[in-house]
Amino acid sequence: MQTSDPNHPITCARESGRVRVLFEGHEIADSDDVLVLREADYPPVRYFPRDDVAMAFLRRSDKTTRCPYKGAASYYTIYRDGQIIEDAVWSYEAPLPGMERLTGRLAFYPQHVDFQNDALSPAETATLAPGAPPRSERDVDQIVDQLAELLELA
Repeated sequence: MQTSDPNHPITCARESGRVRVLFEGHEIADSDDVLVLREADYPPVRYFPRDDVAMAFLRRSDKTTRCPYKGAASYYTIYRDGQIIEDAVWSYEAPLPGMERLTGRLAFYPQHVDFQNDALSPAETATLAPGAPPRSERDVDQIVDQLAELLELA
């Protein structure tokens, strides 16, 4: 998915590997079908299928916001082990045209949860931007780029 506005580009692609969301050490989402949305200069956002999220720990709040590119967002509060984190999760229930892939998916504010990708160590998952290839693939790409530069110099 990509919008056509060159001043505000939006792309969306699947993240490789299985991604888990942990709240206070407890898994609240687990999916191998995570979409990573990259929008303009904002940090990337992971969107999880609703069926892969433990909805028993989320309750819809009254908060809504509107994005001119994605549409109206609904918010959810996390309730787990006596902790309450208001509006920590959001969803575009009926996104605008061009954003339909977000329908039925939930995103988590990263300051409230931890993400784990089974293709990466926990430290790599925390420091690697969503959707970036695992370290081994990046290393290969870097070597190929360096070889191409050397060949151009020869």
